Amino acid sequence: MRDLIKLALVKEVSIVNHIYEYLIPDYIYIPITSKPTTKLPKYVYKNTYFDEYISSVSGKIIGTSKVILKQKYYPAIKIKNDYKENIEVKNKKKKIKNIEELINILDANHLSDISNKLKIAVQNIVISSIDEEIYTVKEFMILSNYYNEILDTMEFLKKLYNIDNSLLVTKNTNAKSIKNVRSILGTYPSIKLSLIPDKYLIGYPKFLCEYLNIDSNHTLVLTTSEIYNIYEILKGKIISETFITISGTNLEKSKVIKVKLGTSLKEILDKEFNLIDREYDLYINGILQGYQVKNIEEVIITKDTNMIVINKKINKVEEECTNCGACYKICPVHINVLHCYLNKLSSKNCLSCGLCNYICPSNLKLKEVVKGDK
Repeated sequence: MRDLIKLALVKEVSIVNHIYEYLIPDYIYIPITSKPTTKLPKYVYKNTYFDEYISSVSGKIIGTSKVILKQKYYPAIKIKNDYKENIEVKNKKKKIKNIEELINILDANHLSDISNKLKIAVQNIVISSIDEEIYTVKEFMILSNYYNEILDTMEFLKKLYNIDNSLLVTKNTNAKSIKNVRSILGTYPSIKLSLIPDKYLIGYPKFLCEYLNIDSNHTLVLTTSEIYNIYEILKGKIISETFITISGTNLEKSKVIKVKLGTSLKEILDKEFNLIDREYDLYINGILQGYQVKNIEEVIITKDTNMIVINKKINKVEEECTNCGACYKICPVHINVLHCYLNKLSSKNCLSCGLCNYICPSNLKLKEVVKGDK
C-alpha cells in the first residue's frame, strides 16, 4: 500500500454526534443550465425535474436569481415554498429483478453517477463510510444512523450480482458505527466488517482496494450515502433531500444536517447556526478538495454538495517557492507538482486532493494549476 498520512486537525472543530434536519425551507432555487424548451410554469409541483435538478418543494415561481455550481454561475428560478408538498405524479415502488433494471431506474431518477458504477463486471462489493475530506463525518453519520437500511441494501445488491461476500468498511476510530453494525451483523453472515486506519485518502476507491488487496477493476465501491440513495429508490422514493456536513472554526457548533435540495446556504445558516465572526472564509466541499466562494447568497445545496466549511478569515500571503520538494513527497500519485506549477501545466493524474496546497510552506496555490483550474 502507498504511504498515506494522518492529517493534523484543528481541535476546536467538533461535530455533534447527531443528524439534524432542515426540511422546511422558505424558498428553493433550481439552476437552469440549458435553455428551456418550453415556457416555465407559474406553479411547480414537488419532484418536478428541470433537466437534472429537482424541485424539492411545491410552490409558485416568484423570480430569478444567480447561483454558483462547481465554480460556474448559472441563472436559477426561485420558488416560494407553499408547505403543501403537492406531487403531480406519485412514484411507485418497483420490484427490481436484475441489475439492468436497477441501473435504468437510477438513470430515470438522474442518479447516473451511481448507475455508472454498477455497469462493471462486479466480483466484489465494498461499501465505504470513509469521508474523503477533513472536518466531515457525513458518511460515518449515515452509517451510524441508518445501519439497518445500509445492510439490507448491501444484501440486495449481493443477490443481484450473485456474489457470496461483501465488505462494509469504516475507520477503526468510528466507535459508534462499529458498535451499531456489530450488534446486528450476525443476521448478515455474508457481509463482513473491515476496520481501516484513519489516514487521508484511504477511502479513495483505488487506494481502498489497494489496502484491502482486492482488484479495483472488478470491485463496486459505493459510499454509505450512495447505498442509502439506492435504498430510498427501492422504496419508491424520489431523491429530493441530501445530507451535508457544515463545519469550521467560525461556527459555534458543527453539524451533519439533512436538507432539501435547492435550499439556500444562507437560509440554513440563518436558521440553524451561529457564526462567530462576520468575516470568514467559505469553502464548498472542503478546504482541501473543494473550492472557495465569496458570496454566500449564491450558494445552494445540490446533490453534489457534500460539505460546507466556514473558517475564521485568515489572510495567507504567497511567498517565493523555496524548492523544498514537500509537494512532490506528499503527492499520493507522485506528480512533479513544482514543474507543473512553474510551467502552468495541468496533470491528468491529479486527484485534486489538495495535499500540495496543505503542505506548501510558501502558501502557493499549487492544486489550482495542477488540476487545471487556470
